[in-house]
Amino acid sequence: MGATIIRQDKLILKGSPLAGGTGRFSTENPQPFFRQPDLEVACGPDFPENKKYSFGRETGLRILPYTMQDRYIRELVDMEISSIVMENDFLKAEFVPALGGRLWSLFDKQRNRDILYRNPLFRPANLAIRDAWFSGGIEWNIGRLGHTPHTSSPIFAGILEEEPVLRLWEFERQTRLFWRIEFSLPEDSPALLIYTCIENSDNETKSLYWWTNAAIPQTPLVRVFSACDEVIYIVPGTGKIKTMDYGCLPDLPVLPGRDASYPSFSNYSNEYFFQNDRVCDENSLPWEAAVYEDGYTFGEMSTFPLLYRKMFCWGSGRGGHRWQDFLSMPGQEYLEVQAGLAPTQLHTADISGRETVDWVQAITAFQVKPEPAHQKDYRKAAAYVADRLTQQISPIVLQDALEQGRKRAGTQAKILSMGSGWGALENKLRNNSVPGLSFPDESIGGDEAPWAELLRTGLLSIRKPEEGPGSFVTDEAWEKLLDVKPLRDNDWLSPYHLGVISFEKGDVEKARAYWEESIRREENPWAYRNLAIAAIRAGDTCQALDYYRKAITLPGSQDRSFTEEFIPLLLAEGRDDEAEAELDSYMFRSGSLEELSVPLLETAARIALKKGNDTLLDRIFSFEQAHIREGNTTLVEIWIEREIRRICGNGASRDEAEKQVQAALADGLLVPPKEIDFRMYTC
Repeated sequence: MGATIIRQDKLILKGSPLAGGTGRFSTENPQPFFRQPDLEVACGPDFPENKKYSFGRETGLRILPYTMQDRYIRELVDMEISSIVMENDFLKAEFVPALGGRLWSLFDKQRNRDILYRNPLFRPANLAIRDAWFSGGIEWNIGRLGHTPHTSSPIFAGILEEEPVLRLWEFERQTRLFWRIEFSLPEDSPALLIYTCIENSDNETKSLYWWTNAAIPQTPLVRVFSACDEVIYIVPGTGKIKTMDYGCLPDLPVLPGRDASYPSFSNYSNEYFFQNDRVCDENSLPWEAAVYEDGYTFGEMSTFPLLYRKMFCWGSGRGGHRWQDFLSMPGQEYLEVQAGLAPTQLHTADISGRETVDWVQAITAFQVKPEPAHQKDYRKAAAYVADRLTQQISPIVLQDALEQGRKRAGTQAKILSMGSGWGALENKLRNNSVPGLSFPDESIGGDEAPWAELLRTGLLSIRKPEEGPGSFVTDEAWEKLLDVKPLRDNDWLSPYHLGVISFEKGDVEKARAYWEESIRREENPWAYRNLAIAAIRAGDTCQALDYYRKAITLPGSQDRSFTEEFIPLLLAEGRDDEAEAELDSYMFRSGSLEELSVPLLETAARIALKKGNDTLLDRIFSFEQAHIREGNTTLVEIWIEREIRRICGNGASRDEAEKQVQAALADGLLVPPKEIDFRMYTC
């Protein structure tokens, strides 16, 4: 048997680069995006009472103190991304530290087959908390609902050479939690062992969100199992209210007459969560598996408290196929099998002050007999798969890996790849550190440098408004350092950032006062923009437009983020001529229609619809938008409205036209262009 090796390598592929390139798309969005209210959630009639704790908690979109990663385009170029390979005689795993530590691929060397879905492209799309997300491999989701803030950013990677063990680690800034993941691949093991540890260095209890998100190939008859057949599932078609109910596989009310354990049998984007707390105990660990037609099986098992499992599929509908093509290339179908700490992703767990939460997962592949795994009786099929999985992964091995992971807590890794400098600043700010996790000063870069200077000198460096506000902070320790009296005469930046912190905390009046102070010290577009956001939330859109008009005349407002917010607001307020004039001016300065961001492209489409400009509409409907958001169907709705107006133009009433269009859509006689049709559920 060959020894386990860990080596540095390169991932060479076509892709769409994120920030850090050249040109107009080279930076992240410089604006702060403030937190949104928690989602509206509802329970179906069979939703268990004991699963209502934390349901809907911490579900609002929250981006700060991070910035949005929305400056990529659809164009593919040759890319070379540093990777780390770990392999033994059974498996070859390839990790990409620069992209959140994504396990890009896991290859079964014995059967010459990919265990995970390996995306042949790096093709970001607007699906993560910070926008940029890409499909494939295994993603490590910490923080809150959505794909982790780190998913398209560098994290630390290092090696513990004696064992050998690969370690990934970072500091998560929203929850202020430290995390590390350690991978071991014993030379005689057919399973990748994954030790995860999350540490709360503060005294207060916090909400804890974690989901290990594995993408695996989807085939027509792949079947998903877990330790329990009881699931909480999303009820489709409930609009903005996220409604969930409870049932047992394989028969769910939302898929009548279909076996829901087969992802390909769903005609819409579908997900359900296995409630393994119902059956798992010390003698029966939680697990998940996916069995293909030929008996090839993805298998995963973990220790507690990683109890819950999830299946997600895009569904067989037009929109689901469109999303998969959009994220990769035609024919690349996959599904997701996930593992989490709470009953669903609309729940969170808890982590107490000074507490450490840890567990071990094992991921493997093996062969089963197809007939018993695909028999009609779901429980019998699951029992057969569970028996084969425990022959492949011993619970004793997992427990031993857990103990070994805990013993490594104080061991430093040799750094192979740098993450962010925020962990280093956190250690300096609070004069504490997590044993074994190295956050060297060399990791402090341009984003962190102003705050490092604030720590050293007590003053935030003055910068010109045209240079932008820089990176953001949101917690009270930074607020106290910023709030020094008196402020320097030309310091517009400190009150600006104090306003950002106040608004994010919900103190609107205090935030406004800070931003007005920022403008008094030096007029700048950034504070005007934030005052506009405050006015919008207060329902005063006229005042918001006035703030935007002032902002766009000042140095720094050339950044496209101002235009992306100002022009759609003009149109929403009925200022059609002004919106059109501003859009024409922006396009004259900045480039082609195809390069417009989604808000501006939708504005252009609305203006074209009002003017009956079919030529422009057809052009808009003919190309892909780089930043379409999951659930955004605006362009399809505009396309449908045009069809209704066409029929009305032939003498039909509005009511008759709507009925004709809806009937034609339902019958498939009227089909929106595939470039704009991302609907994952249609009635």
